[in-house]
Amino acid sequence: MEKIKIHSIIEIAGSPKEHVEETIKKIVKIIEENEKLTILKKELAEAKKVEMPKEVKNVQNVDIFSSFVELELEIPNFDEVMQFCYTFMPSSIEILEPENVTMPQKDLENSINDLLGRLHEQSKVIMEYQALKQQIIKAREKRANETTEKN
Repeated sequence: MEKIKIHSIIEIAGSPKEHVEETIKKIVKIIEENEKLTILKKELAEAKKVEMPKEVKNVQNVDIFSSFVELELEIPNFDEVMQFCYTFMPSSIEILEPENVTMPQKDLENSINDLLGRLHEQSKVIMEYQALKQQIIKAREKRANETTEKN
């Protein structure tokens, strides 16, 4: 299979501004050091303050900053494109070349099975957090009831 050329955007949000800027630069450095990825173009955006809805701003009372990097990359094969997605979680990917992709069935199956495995992992983590949240809610309710009964 021939190399795949992609355009990708990776975004970072957080606080403080310096942390966001350092993190996006670290991500770019990791990509630059990956021998399987060739950067053809890169544009790094300055971190900017994100306007938050008033309700969220009042609760968090923290300024959130966002930055992104636009990359044009050459990647050796479809599996490495998928690995890039898993590792860096880009917000978007556009395949620039080739227009048509032909690959062995096994390569496609392996990539799909990797994707499914990761989705199942994430689903498990979400279910664990939901169960933990329910335990915390029940513990708070129990404490509130005990406090009410004492008074």
